[in-house]
Amino acid sequence: MVEFAKIKNILSLLLFSAVIVVLALIAPGFLAFNNLMSVLITSAFIALPAMGLAVIMLSGSFDLSFAGIIGLSAVITLTMVNSGSSVFIALAVAFLAVLLVELLNGFFIVDMGIHPWLTTIATMLTAMGLERAISQGHFVSTQAPFFLAIRHGIFLCVPVIFWLLAVVFLLSTLLFHKTPFGKHAYAVGGNLQAALKVGIKVRIIKYAAFLLMGVLCWLTAITYISQLSGYPPTAAYISLLDVILSVYIGMSVSKKGIISIPGALFGAVFVALLANGLGLAGVSSYWIKLAEGFLVILVILGNSLGSDEIVQLD
Repeated sequence: MVEFAKIKNILSLLLFSAVIVVLALIAPGFLAFNNLMSVLITSAFIALPAMGLAVIMLSGSFDLSFAGIIGLSAVITLTMVNSGSSVFIALAVAFLAVLLVELLNGFFIVDMGIHPWLTTIATMLTAMGLERAISQGHFVSTQAPFFLAIRHGIFLCVPVIFWLLAVVFLLSTLLFHKTPFGKHAYAVGGNLQAALKVGIKVRIIKYAAFLLMGVLCWLTAITYISQLSGYPPTAAYISLLDVILSVYIGMSVSKKGIISIPGALFGAVFVALLANGLGLAGVSSYWIKLAEGFLVILVILGNSLGSDEIVQLD
């Protein structure tokens, strides 16, 4: 079984490498420095929620509500700022709002025993409804200096967004791969009954995972506002498939075939490169989404072959 996992890992890496090589050949300017920098910035929209989803999944649950929470956080912030509120007060209110939604997710899933898919689809639709009600379905823009500073800010010759992504990645990796808390989270996701028997505080682990996802959704909303000078309607929902695909790609390239924070980041960058390369090659956005959907199925099937670990989602 171990040898089979290694073979899957090698084949996945070869497949993704081949895709990048093909894109470099067919997409004009794909390997240009400015284009790659743009792709890395774009990948932050996917990578931040993907790392949050990885945390949720490795702790044995699932969360689709991020697609609505990001938008709700963004429009709350923008509406308050445009109404004259301080940026920091607006961000604080949005922060509390996303944590409230994730606490509701935790309550319904952990305490009430409702299936994560049903719960988070409901909270996603509720958050998206509130987002549309607040924004009236329009693009909400801002030129607040705080967000412009993030967009154009450079520190040590590197854009601020890169530093944000790097810090989140580093802290998340240390927390879930180098601490007892992370080991307990993996234990809860890998075998819930065994985790309960050895005294792991399952309820706290699951709630913490949802709250961390809320924090990452809040940071993603700030990224959207900063990079786009506002928030387009349901922008995060459009990236829903990209985020899910990123986590599963990361799982496929893992030597142990498990969900991980580094894997989620790798997957997000690959997905951003794929969309960018196909776009430069003249492929319609509809076909790009079709290719991503096919890739989701392919990656999930590949991950399920020979797997001796089943992540409990309820």
